[in-house]
Amino acid sequence: MDGTEGQRYGIVADVDGTPCPPQILRWMATLPQDLLHILDVLNQHGHGAWLVGGCVRDAWLDQSPTDIDLCTTCPPEETMKLFGAQAIATGLEFGTITLKGHGQHYEATTLRTESMYRDGRRPEHVEWGTSLNDDLSRRDFTINSMAIDVARRELYDPFNGQKDLQNQTVRAVGEATQRCQEDALRILRAYRFLSRGEGPLWTLESSLHQAVLENRARLDMVAIERRWSEASKIISSPHAGELLHRMSADGVLSYVFEGQHIEHALMTVLDESRLKQLTLYQRLGVLLLNQTTKSVVQQLKGLRTSREMQRATATFHEALHHVPQSNKGAMRVFRHVMAGDAHAHLLACSVLSEGGLYSTNADGFSKATQEALDAWSHLEPQQSPPTSLVDGHWIMARTGIGQGMRLGRLKDWLHRIQIEEDLSEPSQLEQRLSRLAYEHGDHASWPRLEFP
Repeated sequence: MDGTEGQRYGIVADVDGTPCPPQILRWMATLPQDLLHILDVLNQHGHGAWLVGGCVRDAWLDQSPTDIDLCTTCPPEETMKLFGAQAIATGLEFGTITLKGHGQHYEATTLRTESMYRDGRRPEHVEWGTSLNDDLSRRDFTINSMAIDVARRELYDPFNGQKDLQNQTVRAVGEATQRCQEDALRILRAYRFLSRGEGPLWTLESSLHQAVLENRARLDMVAIERRWSEASKIISSPHAGELLHRMSADGVLSYVFEGQHIEHALMTVLDESRLKQLTLYQRLGVLLLNQTTKSVVQQLKGLRTSREMQRATATFHEALHHVPQSNKGAMRVFRHVMAGDAHAHLLACSVLSEGGLYSTNADGFSKATQEALDAWSHLEPQQSPPTSLVDGHWIMARTGIGQGMRLGRLKDWLHRIQIEEDLSEPSQLEQRLSRLAYEHGDHASWPRLEFP
């Protein structure tokens, strides 16, 4: 049964609608019941409620929307009362309430009228409204300015977003300069929306492109966290390299990576087919290859990224300047230390060396990388547990070494041997221990389980 059957009609929108096209009807038939219930409650209490924005765009493109947003004539305080514990006041002053569904959240935003955006980020004054047309007219791009009445099965598209979807064009709603001045983050969003899947990049409409060039300096008015949020999506996109190159040529990229020059060749590498599956931090490691790891961390701190992002990027970045030896022992240690980054590391090193992007010993590095890749392809699955087979008490009982640095370094040495030789029993380590010269010498020089 169609999931929209039995839905109550809310108030009629002040926008001329047309019947939903087949691909949107197919998507509507899959809408979850908790969302239909939310729409029904709002309609039942005399309000209008429409699905809006990105979910409509993606449904039109026959893609599966990940986030579903709705707009409504219901004031936020009343929305809170209607849905009780299901409602979270995530942006009450701007009319946004998050409604909890079954395993998914939906953002419901009250229609509103706004004053000027004097700070380039948010309106000075907001009043609740009832006009869907006004709400759609305030949005950034035509492809994001469509809405759906689920009960009536009507699509509202006052700015011809469907035509721009057909022509694969990103166009501002209304006057492009005004849109960019209201919220300069739209400049970065314009680039992000050029990448829609694996196909070629979309077109940035000429007046919007001109507005981007004229207003790019206003990005300084946008919080760095918001800039990074958009930039991270661009870097993670299928056409990251091409987008970053366009942003660089347009003088926009410097408002994200402030004071840093990123080589065009490193941007291009991100679009190489073998590197399509790299994660965000791995892509950052590649993109910032020619900076010091310390500089990379400082850059990410400036972008207000998480400590985990800083740590993961720094680790991958540092490792990109090294490849393991191709013998089984070294490859096993490399696999253990790099864990899920191991194969991505070898692929990145291979592509970077083929492109001549290492400044020193390029030929030797390229040869070592190919040997390591070949060894990786023949490496048997690990049998040894990842944690050490023995603890300090086991070692003290067999060596007489007391608590301290020497004991810890011997444990590290044995753990490396365990991984190198793929041992799975403590008795095997006991045999290796009997052959180690641990009684004498500088323990600081003993091997450890590390790469590089």
